Amino acid sequence: MRIASWNVDSIRARMTLVQAWLDVHQPDVLCLQETKVSDRVFPRATFEAKGYRVTTAGEGGQGGVAIASRLPMTNVVVGIPGAKAPLNERRSISATISGRRVHTLYGPNGRKVGTHHHEVKLAWLELFRRWVLMDGLEDATPTLVIGDVNVAPADIDVWEPARYRKRNLTSQPERDAFDAFLRSGLVDLVRSEHPDAAMFTWWNRRSDFYETDRGWRLDHALADERTAAEVTGVWVDRAERGRAGSSDHAPLVVDLISDD
Repeated sequence: MRIASWNVDSIRARMTLVQAWLDVHQPDVLCLQETKVSDRVFPRATFEAKGYRVTTAGEGGQGGVAIASRLPMTNVVVGIPGAKAPLNERRSISATISGRRVHTLYGPNGRKVGTHHHEVKLAWLELFRRWVLMDGLEDATPTLVIGDVNVAPADIDVWEPARYRKRNLTSQPERDAFDAFLRSGLVDLVRSEHPDAAMFTWWNRRSDFYETDRGWRLDHALADERTAAEVTGVWVDRAERGRAGSSDHAPLVVDLISDD
């Protein structure tokens, strides 16, 4: 079973690239972030023609998440149930797929440490963590959390850690928020499979950041220990980031054993 996550930075702008990527890599499930379209205009028919069922949570011209799955999706939940403004944006989708509770998310950026936006980011991540626990993790339901968290959790996840350690995306409060997911019983699959590799998933469009590999690991896959034991591979399709017209994020892929 192959589950992938990709912040596409506009599904309409990247649809040709996404179609080609699907044809080559054949994921069973593709979780998308920053789709930047409303549900009404999401290119659903293109995915359906390739055998995918689609669930979307659009936010118009910004944000937005989606799950495209060749396998049945049940118990679909958009957003965090009961969340109040400003934490009620449609930043996540949760669904049961092949016996696993799959959560995809697009975490708030936070903009700048010490601002209201940053406080909202931390509050949203904590509320989402509690939702994942309540939605099955506490009851030992196989769980996978995959998407753009907008946190680089350790120095190895930033191209120049000393320069960015106290800034947005890498600050200690954000890293503490990420670590809370691990303390809740989730395993960081990239670190589990590649403990010493700087596996970046995002490169700023400015200058030659991609060409010189000045990146960040902002996209993550976390799983309960049982699901983590079924993983056969975790990898970042770095080459996709280098294609003309690409997103500034690369796809993150998890391969695992499945009975289906």
